[in-house]
Amino acid sequence: MSSLLSDVDHVLRRGLPAGAKVHPTGFAALDATLTGGFRSGELVLVGGPAGNGKTTIGFQFARNAVAAGGHALVFSYEHEAHTLLERLISMESMESLEGAGASDDFGISTAADVHSVRRALEAGSGGASLGALLSGLPGGTEALSTLGGYGDRLHIHESSGATTTLDEIGRIVRDVTATSGNAPLVLVDYLQKVPVPGAPEEERSTMAVEGLKDLALEVGSPIIAISAADKEALVSGHRMRTHDLRGTSSLAYEADVVLILSDKLDIVARDHLVYDLGNLQRFRDWTVLTVEKNRHGRGHVELEFAKDFEHGRFHTRGNEVKERLIDERVFTT
Repeated sequence: MSSLLSDVDHVLRRGLPAGAKVHPTGFAALDATLTGGFRSGELVLVGGPAGNGKTTIGFQFARNAVAAGGHALVFSYEHEAHTLLERLISMESMESLEGAGASDDFGISTAADVHSVRRALEAGSGGASLGALLSGLPGGTEALSTLGGYGDRLHIHESSGATTTLDEIGRIVRDVTATSGNAPLVLVDYLQKVPVPGAPEEERSTMAVEGLKDLALEVGSPIIAISAADKEALVSGHRMRTHDLRGTSSLAYEADVVLILSDKLDIVARDHLVYDLGNLQRFRDWTVLTVEKNRHGRGHVELEFAKDFEHGRFHTRGNEVKERLIDERVFTT
């Protein structure tokens, strides 16, 4: 303890922070709940039913980290780098037009959506440059400029369920940390795809989550791991919770933060639908992010963010849910 006190005093006298490094998520309501953002050495689990935006918000966390001047490393077991690039171009197109005031309060604009970007890239440009191709898309030129500004700080690894093991993840994270001089925010998409050679199937998730937690502590990175759900949790009307993540109880034990995404329409109380049918479409456009566990701040907090999947993102302006939510829905519309 004496040595630790001395080290902390030395760091403070150099004008440096002595606590964990905080990586803001870019979502103000979530950052307030997490008392600043994700911390170095933390393991964050993100769960939710299929199609609710787990990859979208995870990738947006990584994008927001580099846009704020940090470093991020994405291990993608699900998508090729080109697919993520299409999302980034659309996301940055939208961000640029929003910044220029070319959208309303919920960000509706003429920015190139993901499908438009994909069509343009797949069609080619007859030998013209990428810049020339994107110049024909609303916000495309601005998006390319932004990507060029942080491109050397965002690393995307096309991962394989056969070869990208925990050891390989650790090696790459250490290499990026050594090269950049900064521990990056790390996204693993997704946890159950990480191969653990020789481990029985029922123990793989446990060994993967323990390995990622050890790595986070070793290199001082926040590691965000997207987690699949048990099949039983995906039935209609069921609100997913931490215990529904695929694996053993060690997932909840090892994690410092657990975030669960739910479609608001699926978990809002029946009376909000019966007495105001106009809420149907409005709730369908929102996702509820529940902070199920939070070692460094408030837990069991329910936040809501508007979807903008057309541009590969969520709107970052959000707030706490005011409506009453439920765990099980026996009434469907």
